[in-house]
Amino acid sequence: MRQGMVRQALGVTLSALMAFTGITALLGQPSNADPIDEFYGVRSSFLTAEKAHPRIFDWRNKYGTSLMYLSPSYSAEERTHFRSILKNNGDTHIDLYVQARNGHLPAGELHLYDYTHEFNVLNNDGLKPVLWLIPESKHNEYKQSMDAHLAFQNQMVQRHDSQVAGYVVCLECDEMFSAEQVNVLVANLKSKTNKPVAVHLAPGVGGFKRDTRYYKGADFIYLQIGDHLTGDNVADPTMAVAMLKQAMTLGIPVVANEYSLLSTSAEARALGDLLCQNGAVGTGNGRNVTLCGQRETKKKEWYQEYEKELIVTGIGIATLFAILNNDDLSSEMFQLHANDNGYELGLNSGGYNLRYSEDRIAATYRIEF
Repeated sequence: MRQGMVRQALGVTLSALMAFTGITALLGQPSNADPIDEFYGVRSSFLTAEKAHPRIFDWRNKYGTSLMYLSPSYSAEERTHFRSILKNNGDTHIDLYVQARNGHLPAGELHLYDYTHEFNVLNNDGLKPVLWLIPESKHNEYKQSMDAHLAFQNQMVQRHDSQVAGYVVCLECDEMFSAEQVNVLVANLKSKTNKPVAVHLAPGVGGFKRDTRYYKGADFIYLQIGDHLTGDNVADPTMAVAMLKQAMTLGIPVVANEYSLLSTSAEARALGDLLCQNGAVGTGNGRNVTLCGQRETKKKEWYQEYEKELIVTGIGIATLFAILNNDDLSSEMFQLHANDNGYELGLNSGGYNLRYSEDRIAATYRIEF
């Protein structure tokens, strides 16, 4: 009789352990990643001008900037081609407008507002969307009321937050808004999402006004280096590093942005590498190196890595002990409840009680004095 009880007890215990181990393997450990980490190491090609002449780059064409990628003027084939340009440059993210009404750029207008399908395509192709919510002043969206801007932010977060890496509140915010207005835009967005929120200004730390209050509350600075619209269309390296170092003194992570018209050029990628070496946590105009400011994930101790398995093993041992010390096995000792929503296995032996299901384990033991 005792041997039969032992075999039965072992069977129940091992079945529970095997079931939980299988579920753990299927579901995996819960992710401890901070959503803010999405911008650490960000790699995109904001400008992808094509050579119109050996020494002249033309960004005012359909493939000149990724910002208008979502425009309905692009065919599926053109979008596929554009993605190949970015991926061949090593990009992991893509900078996107989600509204742009007046057709300032060659790709036309952009005001669809529901981009679920295209975001799925991008994510499946290895490019994480970064949404630039208010385009530059030439598009005129900034003239709407603050209530309208906040409502649009809320709409984008509600529809697409799970599909995007993060947000930039506006392109060259200081040309359209005061620092206080940008602070409101940042605060509202951060109250609606735990994804990173960045501020982008005209060239220079604090933009053309040199007002660093614009960055208040932002998780990241998207620093426009500038000096890329003339000459060789790549910013001067010494100037770029000095500007980066100045921005870093503000204590906010800096993504180097807009330092070349041609993100795929050797010069742009070399400058991107240099900026990474000097403290940038990401780039928006090309680089060669993979590592650029990514935060290291702290390695778990072995007992932390297998915390659930250790807990279940302990419960299993306690269950086995309770059964072996019970001389009166009965049908009421074991209970199984099952329905369309799942199952629960129960054990009640003296003062020991165990409840095991797909998503919950609970064990109690009553000690009497």
